[in-house]
Amino acid sequence: MHRSTISLLAIATSVLGSPLQYRNSSSTCSEDSLGGFEWTVESFAFTASYIFTTPAHQNSWGFVNFNLSNPAVPDVLATCSAQSNQLSDFFYGNQVFHCTVDDKEGPAPATFTYNKASGELTVNQTWTCDDVDPKYPTTFSAAGKANLTLDCTDTTWQNQNWSLGQIYSDRSIDCTPVTVDVEPYQITAVA
Repeated sequence: MHRSTISLLAIATSVLGSPLQYRNSSSTCSEDSLGGFEWTVESFAFTASYIFTTPAHQNSWGFVNFNLSNPAVPDVLATCSAQSNQLSDFFYGNQVFHCTVDDKEGPAPATFTYNKASGELTVNQTWTCDDVDPKYPTTFSAAGKANLTLDCTDTTWQNQNWSLGQIYSDRSIDCTPVTVDVEPYQITAVA
């Protein structure tokens, strides 16, 4: 434990050489992980569909989709998506969803939760940097959250001449995609 903490301090000192600050352009994985790190959530979109086949029977789903980028691993773009049929907001922040890279968990696995009512999106990700000492790479884990304000349209159609075998009503919610930066509230590193 003490060795890891001392190693982390040594890495931070050798990588940055000064107090933590963001370095751009030719910065390394470790520099980006330790200095001013933020994820970018690109094109976060929420959609929902409530289809009633009768006045009492519905088939309803909510969907979330976005891309997640991490400046420490710029070649990795995670695709994050989820679907839920928990009525009526679908997402309550109580279920963890996994992001993928090329349909796999990828080299920098990420997870997220979303609460539709509050707009809170949480992100967790783990990645490894071997730029300081390839023999002893550093594994970073970070957690962050942001509150999203979505601009949504809510459209409802009802079949006034409904008869059995037809759709009784159809409601859809479509939100304009938003892009936000997510600042971590916790970062850990193990060397």
